[in-house]
Amino acid sequence: MKIKRKIGRKLPPPKNSTNTEIKSKAIVLPEQSIVSEKAGLAVSRKGLTLKELLQQTNHHNAKVRKDALLGIKDVLVHHPVELKLHKLAVIEKLRERIGDDDKLVRETLHQLFKSVIFPGCGKDNQGPLVSLMMAYIFNAMTHLAIDVRLMAFKFFDLVVQFYPSAFSLYAEKILQNYEDILRKNQFLDDKSKLKSTLAGLIRCLSLLPCNERDNSADIPAHDILHAFEPEVVREPIGFHLPPFLSNPESIHLLCSPKTDAGSATKVEGLLIYEIVWLTDIIKPLKDLLPILVGCFQDFMPLLHSSSQLDLQSYDCLQFILQSIDLIVRFLASGVCGSEPDSQILPPCQKPGMITYDQLISPMILKKLWDAFPLNLVGHLSGKGEDRIFMLNTVITKIFLQLSNWEHAPSALLEKFLEFIGNSLSTKVQSGKMFHEKHLLPLIPYIPKLATQISGDWRSRILKAFTEVFKNSNPESSMKIACLSAVEEMLAPETSPLYLDANDPTLLDYQIAWIQYLPSLLILLDDKSPICSKAVLRLQLRVAQAAPVNSPFSQEFDTMQYSFRGFFSQQIENAICYGPFIRLAADIQELAICCLYYFSFMDSLLLHSLVSCCLCKALEPNLVVRIIEVLQSAFRDGHIQVADYTSFHVTLLSRLQVYPEKIHPAVEYDGKSNWRTFKYVTSIVCSCFSQIGDDYLVFQMVEKIIVDQICGEIPMDNKCAFLRLLVTLDSKPTRLSDQSIVNISHVLPKYLIDVVSVSSFPLFLYLNLTLLLSQNVGEDDHGSASVVSVKRRRYYLLPSFYLFYGSKRLLNLVLNVMGSWISEVSSSLGSPHLTHLSVDRSTTVCAIGSVLFHMYKDVKIRQILLSCKIETETMLQNLLNLLSSKGTNLSLEERHKIQRAYDGLRALANNEVVGHEG
Repeated sequence: MKIKRKIGRKLPPPKNSTNTEIKSKAIVLPEQSIVSEKAGLAVSRKGLTLKELLQQTNHHNAKVRKDALLGIKDVLVHHPVELKLHKLAVIEKLRERIGDDDKLVRETLHQLFKSVIFPGCGKDNQGPLVSLMMAYIFNAMTHLAIDVRLMAFKFFDLVVQFYPSAFSLYAEKILQNYEDILRKNQFLDDKSKLKSTLAGLIRCLSLLPCNERDNSADIPAHDILHAFEPEVVREPIGFHLPPFLSNPESIHLLCSPKTDAGSATKVEGLLIYEIVWLTDIIKPLKDLLPILVGCFQDFMPLLHSSSQLDLQSYDCLQFILQSIDLIVRFLASGVCGSEPDSQILPPCQKPGMITYDQLISPMILKKLWDAFPLNLVGHLSGKGEDRIFMLNTVITKIFLQLSNWEHAPSALLEKFLEFIGNSLSTKVQSGKMFHEKHLLPLIPYIPKLATQISGDWRSRILKAFTEVFKNSNPESSMKIACLSAVEEMLAPETSPLYLDANDPTLLDYQIAWIQYLPSLLILLDDKSPICSKAVLRLQLRVAQAAPVNSPFSQEFDTMQYSFRGFFSQQIENAICYGPFIRLAADIQELAICCLYYFSFMDSLLLHSLVSCCLCKALEPNLVVRIIEVLQSAFRDGHIQVADYTSFHVTLLSRLQVYPEKIHPAVEYDGKSNWRTFKYVTSIVCSCFSQIGDDYLVFQMVEKIIVDQICGEIPMDNKCAFLRLLVTLDSKPTRLSDQSIVNISHVLPKYLIDVVSVSSFPLFLYLNLTLLLSQNVGEDDHGSASVVSVKRRRYYLLPSFYLFYGSKRLLNLVLNVMGSWISEVSSSLGSPHLTHLSVDRSTTVCAIGSVLFHMYKDVKIRQILLSCKIETETMLQNLLNLLSSKGTNLSLEERHKIQRAYDGLRALANNEVVGHEG
């Protein structure tokens, strides 16, 4: 029966329906415990702490492990203090991932160590850090998976990059692992893996010690001027002692005196155990050498069947040869000092057998020599030719490093000599930077070749080398390498062919090298200071070692004619300064030292030197240094007297003196060199006094010095010549009558300039009215703040010493000053008055000031008391000036002249007694 429902009423739910209504209440928590625990802690972007991230590195999921490593990197980058606090704990946990099965995890870990952890750890406390890493690295090197093993070598390479001592600590075991992985030859399908492994091996082998000569060693210039000092043998850089020598307790135990031997010192103990360590790594190195040669042989089929060498194969071949080169360098260097292995070394002088080095089996490297020179099939492209050339260059370098390569079969030796000669010639013809870069390692072996080969091959090699030396870029590394080779072939202690009369061809090349040096110096200018220093060092060595009258000494003497351009040269009427002025002080010192060794120094070279000394840019101490070296050269007879005196006279007459900044209103360019000039003057005076007999020297230079004093030169320079004249003169004076008359004409002007600040260039302008507004007899303390009393006396004393020796000179000077007063009274201009103040009273007061300073000197005062006539004449002229009505003196001028007259009258009557200042 159907039930009717009323409209507006809800239907009841069906019997089989489900109630979906949800009822809930809010839960209020005072705080979240996890967030509160991390407050103030260093967390990653995902909010995880360093401890939580380290725990996640052991997660079974590789993606979680990788994300944990990225999170650790984020924490350590943004919070570096975490690494400093937990360095060892972080490394101890992360090292477990070195052998991780996932490639991305291993690479992420490698990047984390490379970019964050190792740079942040620094060099402190590296021993525990390295030991923590090495246990897991060695474990990964024995992993079954080849990728894990290769990654372990990359980790060790990273450790060595930041901590080079790690190799010496674990050298033997590391070399054994390299030998093991390279022997299995699993890289032909993936050459990038071989390249990566070899790169790490090269880094380790480059840390092996060797006895290669350090060509960049500097020579202290002051120690080599008069003595040829032997070079100090330097220890190799980057090599560290093995672990038992880095432990202080072990050193103490190992180096303590032995009871059985009785006399072993600590130093002997260190040497013994170092030799033991070096001996221990010889075997793994010798075992590694044939494996590397075998790897090289594996690429030969590719070379013989291809016309193009791909980049990956080229890089692998290059790294293999570099590894062989480093091993041979160590074994052939003699560092190990062990006895030869009788099982490896065949009998010497065996027919057809190559006697190379005691530690290297000839049969091992024979495979390398048989493949030389490398060639590809067909016509080579530019890149392919360059790559083959580079590989052949490395093989040649390996051959030349062996100690007994000259005993090789003639056919093999011919192959290498042919390659070297052609390579040097090709460098000259092509000038390619690639050839220069890879030919560079062969240049240090040119001296060895020149010594151990003879005949046409020696001439051919030396000719090609000379062309490379002269034609290479002056600023290139090739030029520096050639200079080092030339230095070795010109040094008597290293070259058995030094001045070999039996080989004129070699002597011709040696002379050609010496002749090229000065032009190279000028060509270099200041663009390559390193090369300029090498050239000057070579010049100095040649000069020091060359016997007297030998071809080398004669060429060195001839060198000065082009060497002077290095200092300066005169072009038309201008001085052009050479590179010497612009180079560093140590290089300038080398150049100055070379001057001493010229057996005869030309006047043109001295002129070039004095021009440099007059240059404003030259440091004052170098001027003094040049004078000292020239003095030594003159003492040993290398400079003529006339040239020697001409140098010093030119220096004193033309050296410009810069004033001091006494007052801020007056500005001068540059620093004051007054004290330097004063010191130079004293040195020059000392040099002249040591030339020879005082009387003869005075007779020789009297006219020259007097002419300079009477010439138009600045006041400082005139004072220098007065001091030089006084140094050579005696009491009574040796001056001729004509010299006394000539000096009397200029000395009054000089004295007035000294006391008249307006015309004295060393001091600031000060109106003489201020100086003489008081009584001329008053003390100078009022002006001492501006004009140094001691310095004024420095300028006055030379003339006073001349007065001590010649009363006639003083009389003439007083007469000249008296005549000037008379000329003022008649208003007639005098040639000597044209440089004085326009104010007539200034001239009169200046003369009064000069007389006052004379009276302050006790000895001069005694002489002046006997000059009554000259003094009275001067006073009379002053009185005439005051009483004359035609002078048109102003009231101020008349007042100052009256004060001067009163002061002079008091001095003449001995009423004012001054004190020596």
